[in-house]
Amino acid sequence: MSTNNVLIVGGGPLGLLQALGLAHAGLDVTVLEPGPEGQSAPGALVLNWAMMSGLDALGVLDDMLAVGVVQEAVSLNVPSTGETLVFELSSLSDVVEHPFTLNMDQNQFVDIALRHLSATPSVSILWDARVVSLDQDQDGCTVVAAGPGGENTYRAGWVVGVDGANSLVRRHLGLAFPGMTWPERFVAVRLRFDFSTLGVRQAATRVDPDSGALIAQIDRTGLWQYLYAEDLRLPEATIDVRMPTVLADVLPGSIDPGVDTWTAQRMHQRVVDTFRVGRVILAGAAAHVTAPTSGFGVVGAFFDVLAATEVLAALARDGADEIVLDRYAADRRRVFTEITSPISSETKMMIFNSSDPVRLEHEVARYRAAAASREGTRNFLMLACQLESPSLLEPIPSAG
Repeated sequence: MSTNNVLIVGGGPLGLLQALGLAHAGLDVTVLEPGPEGQSAPGALVLNWAMMSGLDALGVLDDMLAVGVVQEAVSLNVPSTGETLVFELSSLSDVVEHPFTLNMDQNQFVDIALRHLSATPSVSILWDARVVSLDQDQDGCTVVAAGPGGENTYRAGWVVGVDGANSLVRRHLGLAFPGMTWPERFVAVRLRFDFSTLGVRQAATRVDPDSGALIAQIDRTGLWQYLYAEDLRLPEATIDVRMPTVLADVLPGSIDPGVDTWTAQRMHQRVVDTFRVGRVILAGAAAHVTAPTSGFGVVGAFFDVLAATEVLAALARDGADEIVLDRYAADRRRVFTEITSPISSETKMMIFNSSDPVRLEHEVARYRAAAASREGTRNFLMLACQLESPSLLEPIPSAG
């Protein structure tokens, strides 16, 4: 068994991108996914413009553009003031190659990634493989996974845990997941009401203490996602009973919203104390989770993958010093704690907890100023670039 390859735990969108990145870098990769092949994973993905060049480098962007919804603007709708503040992504056209966001169904994303990986002989994906133990020594890692045929043992030079907020890798490392849980749950409703009839251009953020929401068109068949928050103390079992009233407060008249499916989940702000233990690193929700209100959780997780690809390729292929793993752990945690988490928290409070008119005016004034000019819009949108780490193969310059 090789000790100069990489084993990825988690075969969701992030794990598949991690495998693709490492394969492009010339590494042999094994992916262990506890779920069955073809398992349905309904959900919307809103892929920020800052991710486009990375997706292009991985060779998947063109296929995603063929099925996804290109979003050319983001808007902030404030019912209490009657304002719709629009941020045109074309303001980025003179500084980036791909000045747009891409919305798509998660299953479309996974299908494209799997299709590319199927043409990559250096990648093996094992379904129904649940990690039951993880050990490591100075030369590599030993992982035992259980499946329908019993237990199998795998040996690899390094392990990447991208197995979500309930990460088994994180638990096997003995890492806590400190942070907090918000007093609301999110309800993501997939429905077939055309929000463009209400002036929504592919996506919008609705700021209101009673009817705050994130709205996005997620495919070309007319499927949209409407994500709202409700008190966590309300019974989860009766969400579908309350849902018609929630939607009726937003949609015109007595129109049928055409609900397709819905999911509910708690909102957390959590991050591990370290993204690295020996030869094992964590990425994405295995290491950090945040309310999805800014979209930066997805962007930050994607840049985790790119940074992990760089350092693991340098270790396995070029014999780099393991200090690059320390740089990965330190900088990716810095990005979350200093940028992703505070901005996501502030945005969550504005969208769903804006009952104080003075505070709301203060928050909206910042967006109003940013939307007032092309330069202001560009500067506002460019904040997403700060979620990407510089090259970790050299020491990161001190901020001082």
